Amino acid sequence: MTEKAKSYMDAAKECAEKLSEEQKNFFRLNIGYTNHHFGFGLYLRNRYFYLSDDENKFDRDHIGARIYNLMLPMIFPEFRGYENYIDRITSFEFDWINRFYVLKYGRNYIADIKPDAFFVLPEYAGNSKEDFDEWHEKYKTENKNYALAISERIWEFDKFAKRAEALGYGESEIEEIHNTCTDLLVEDNTFVPLEILFAKNETPSSIAALMEQKAMIQQMFYSGKDQIKKLPSYVFSCRVMVEIMVSTIGWLLELAPKYCSDREMVLAAIRSSVSACEFMDKSLWGDIEIAEEAARNSSDKYMFYYEAFKQFNDDDRIVKLALAASGANIRYASERIRADYDMALFALRHQDEEYLTDVFECLSEELRERKDLAMIVLKSPRPSVEGFGKELLDDDEIAEILISDEETCAEIYNMSERIQRKYLDRLPKFMQDTIRSTLRINE
Repeated sequence: MTEKAKSYMDAAKECAEKLSEEQKNFFRLNIGYTNHHFGFGLYLRNRYFYLSDDENKFDRDHIGARIYNLMLPMIFPEFRGYENYIDRITSFEFDWINRFYVLKYGRNYIADIKPDAFFVLPEYAGNSKEDFDEWHEKYKTENKNYALAISERIWEFDKFAKRAEALGYGESEIEEIHNTCTDLLVEDNTFVPLEILFAKNETPSSIAALMEQKAMIQQMFYSGKDQIKKLPSYVFSCRVMVEIMVSTIGWLLELAPKYCSDREMVLAAIRSSVSACEFMDKSLWGDIEIAEEAARNSSDKYMFYYEAFKQFNDDDRIVKLALAASGANIRYASERIRADYDMALFALRHQDEEYLTDVFECLSEELRERKDLAMIVLKSPRPSVEGFGKELLDDDEIAEILISDEETCAEIYNMSERIQRKYLDRLPKFMQDTIRSTLRINE
């Protein structure tokens, strides 16, 4: 077939004219290019690879996407382009969001995002016109609020301000929301879940919708503290929002000082991250339930390193709870516990086998001379003599174990000088040379 297209725009026109109504409808419901990358996208790339516009001259991977994006406004006159609309204001793929908004007339929903228009929340599961009408009427008021949020993010600011005022927002709050979103969208291109913008107006129904979209909100809170700090200040006063926030990343409790002395909120934060204790009010430092919760969830933290929990580092029950989560928690336990054989054995048995030395090196000097404990480390997937006492570093049985395996042979470098000299001839040539040089043998 003779190729007619002379540019990407020509290619877009050529393909748009050939689409059937069925194909157009499919694109409408799956508008993002990612849906078509391995189908229509490959067709575009392979058919028009001969085109060489500016920066795409040698970039075949972007040919399909570029032609496809040029086609969209040709297929859907109401579509005004990604840059000014959804793709610019969300970290989600446009098509992913689009699946959640089933418009009554089957149009691309961008055309209907206005303060006085309504659209469907993700919890809507119906497909027929009747289902939509019933749902739409039931949630009309709530949908207006959500439509307002979308409108605000598309920057029909005058209309947004008027509608926000009617919802009870003051002039300074309206300005704060606008400035917040401007920073997030323009500077960071960060997605702001709609519920965050309307946290102030929480109602039983809006809270229910909020919890439905918990995963979306959690993704926002993974963006980083600097971005989260830009959210409207009232967000950090909304209990539902803060609970989702600290349950996602515990140390975000720092951004919600109003709740740092709230026991239930602190517990939620601690379950997510033990480090959240750095921001809880000192009045809670002696709370045994909070300490227990921290112990159970300290699998990747040194619990007793934190000032809030140092007072429990000699409590057998709390320490054992922490060791069950991670044996490495023995590091900042009391001197008495680090010298306790049973506690040491328990810690080694509850530590990731790859990192047993993190436990062994923290034990008392006496326990670090116990060969039975040392053998647990030597039989692990990552054997090491790190932390071994002087007597163990001069032990022939341990030396024999080390030199019997080429994976552990190098540990001989850490053994005593007597051991190195005695087993020198049984070591690989490169090790012999190194040890002879270090110990000045044969000089």
